Amino acid sequence: MSARAIVTGGMSWHPGADKSPAAKFPFSDFSSALHRRRRRLLGEGSWWDSALRTGMAAQGADLYESLKIKYPRGSSQAPAPGSVPPWRRALGPALALGTVLALGVSLAAVGALYVRAERELRAARAAAAGASALPGCALNASHGQWLQWLSIGWKYHDGKIYYFSSDRKPWQEAEDFCVSKQSHLTSVTSAEEQEYLTREGGKRSYWIGLTKVEKEGTWRWVDGTKYSENASFWAPGQPDNTDYGPSGREECAQIHPVGNGLWNDHNCNVSFLWICKRHLDTAGL
Repeated sequence: MSARAIVTGGMSWHPGADKSPAAKFPFSDFSSALHRRRRRLLGEGSWWDSALRTGMAAQGADLYESLKIKYPRGSSQAPAPGSVPPWRRALGPALALGTVLALGVSLAAVGALYVRAERELRAARAAAAGASALPGCALNASHGQWLQWLSIGWKYHDGKIYYFSSDRKPWQEAEDFCVSKQSHLTSVTSAEEQEYLTREGGKRSYWIGLTKVEKEGTWRWVDGTKYSENASFWAPGQPDNTDYGPSGREECAQIHPVGNGLWNDHNCNVSFLWICKRHLDTAGL
């Protein structure tokens, strides 16, 4: 073979040979040569074939049977036929526990309502007993209706019943409501009554039955009780008769939470809570 011969996979090609494209570069012979070299390297008798056979012999015939497959976390195999999944086994006790807790809460609520009803009933009985002991106050048909009023929110105190409203009205509308219930906006005639109204009213403002007579410029109780400056409970600096212009002046009194329920004069057209009062020893207003 001349020095100018080109060796390709054990075959040679001379520049002076056939000049056709296929003859210039025999691709099919080149591919066959590569295939034979790869088979000799990795095929039977090669070092790779020997290493593979040695490893399989060391593992034995159960190489693939003994192979342990590790599943990714969170995956699970299908449950066996007839078996119950763990989440379903835990669901039963959880539902039972939830049912027991719901039943316990319901029973507690019913018990609380029962205790409250018993307490209100005892209070009404005590009020009735106290009223029957008052001089000149008999539980007859003419004014025995107050027992029914106790059951709808009126409160008994010292021979009188009081209604503490839950909504707000201007002073005159509040007085009209009281009159419709055979009562008036409350008067305050003693320090003890003032303390009771303040305590029951809490930290809220309530209209009371004290208003200013515009022409005379004096204060009067709407239920006819005589007003006395010495028996009043005005807050310091009150009444100040502030002028609201078109809305008018402060000519109606309220129990105010500032100053432990002391009185404050306010514009009568403003809406506040209110307190009605009725005496039990009278057959009417």
